[in-house]
Amino acid sequence: MRRFNMMISCASLAIVAGGCARTEAIQPDRTVFSFDSSYQRATYTQPIEKTFDRAVTIFREAGYKLDVIDRATGQISGRRGQTGDKGAASDKDLRFYALVLPDSGEGSQLALKIVQIASQGIPVLTQSRTEVVLNQSELYAYTFKRVEAPSHAAAADLQAIPLDPAPQQ
Repeated sequence: MRRFNMMISCASLAIVAGGCARTEAIQPDRTVFSFDSSYQRATYTQPIEKTFDRAVTIFREAGYKLDVIDRATGQISGRRGQTGDKGAASDKDLRFYALVLPDSGEGSQLALKIVQIASQGIPVLTQSRTEVVLNQSELYAYTFKRVEAPSHAAAADLQAIPLDPAPQQ
């Protein structure tokens, strides 16, 4: 009887420990970086290192939590959950996957995929996640432009424009 109670206790402990374990992967699955037609692309004349650094900065400034920043392979990914004013809760998350690649000569290329993830169902019990790749090129244009011209350069250009021009006579 004592042996039976010991086995039940060990089994209960294993179930409790397993229930508390994290279900997230320690290392994100890098198969999502497979370079296919779902990526939008932009080419730059700047070196690959500069394109990589600017892309990381832009996504951090946009409030994305970056989970892969791998300069050796050119992979960057992250997600942004709560959106709206003052962190309003939403059932939709945004993820992005970026690849910074060498282009002809000294140039570089940024390949970017943005995915919207919608949660459905009751959390923990019947929750499922649906992923939709956003492929409208207009959504990517702003990011591509910011990588080409960093925000401090754009701010300097705006400061050079007079706010209240003198009237012409």
